[in-house]
Amino acid sequence: MKLHSIDIVDDISQEDFTKKYLIKRKPLVIRNYAKNWPAISKWTLEFLNEHYGEIPVKLNGNWLENAPTSIHIPPVRSTPFSEYLSMMQKNEREDLKIFLFDLFKYAPELHKDYSFTPITKKYLKKFPFLFFGLAGSDVRLHYDIDLSNVFITQFLGTKRITLFDQEQSKYLYRMPFTTHSAVDLRNLDFEKYPALKHVSGYQVDLKHGETLFMPSGIWHYIEYLDSSFSLSLRSLSPSNNRILKGIWNFMVWRRFDAVLHKISNQYWSNYKMNCAFKSSNKFSA
Repeated sequence: MKLHSIDIVDDISQEDFTKKYLIKRKPLVIRNYAKNWPAISKWTLEFLNEHYGEIPVKLNGNWLENAPTSIHIPPVRSTPFSEYLSMMQKNEREDLKIFLFDLFKYAPELHKDYSFTPITKKYLKKFPFLFFGLAGSDVRLHYDIDLSNVFITQFLGTKRITLFDQEQSKYLYRMPFTTHSAVDLRNLDFEKYPALKHVSGYQVDLKHGETLFMPSGIWHYIEYLDSSFSLSLRSLSPSNNRILKGIWNFMVWRRFDAVLHKISNQYWSNYKMNCAFKSSNKFSA
């Protein structure tokens, strides 16, 4: 695969951001996006454990071992937040993650610790989410089903994020009726996935305090090099067509996929996997 670096800026105006990155759907790392947030220094593992350790959390495991063809991956177990934070503090290596964690439901006071940096409009202010992962965890290659833009700010440790534009989809073994790829990027196998030899994308190691702008519909694969967590803020795509497509994906695709998995899980899984390989292998030569 051909992987390129991502543009990095300290700051950027709304005009330049819109013209050069938002409209062009080009990723960008912004070092000072969150520089005025109290959360950057306040939200430590110790702080979270002391104030919110009793909150129950659901842990997701290795995606390859748990409904790998389904849009919705069920959690593998539940635990008090404090137990998971203890594993993070010890930097234990296990593929356990917390997805779309709405800590603010339990702790609305935390909203005051971050802000919506005014480099864009149409923030979805009701949908901030936290994502946690232990060292060695990874998140399967996918793009967000609602086709929103995402500003992901890193806390603690380092995440390695690999990105691919939608134009690369034909090489990425996308399963039908999902926004997910069948590819295991942790264990690259060009014999199994020959079309990957033609893929071109981006890669960045996101560190504490940095923010990655991930434009609408961009494929992303995430590796937790260390135990870490991030806050994601979302905004609507500037394209009305993409907004409508995101609604369709969420309201129709997602439900259709869930019904088919419930009715005939193995048949539907095999069908989607076969379609993914048949579609992308046409471009393997």
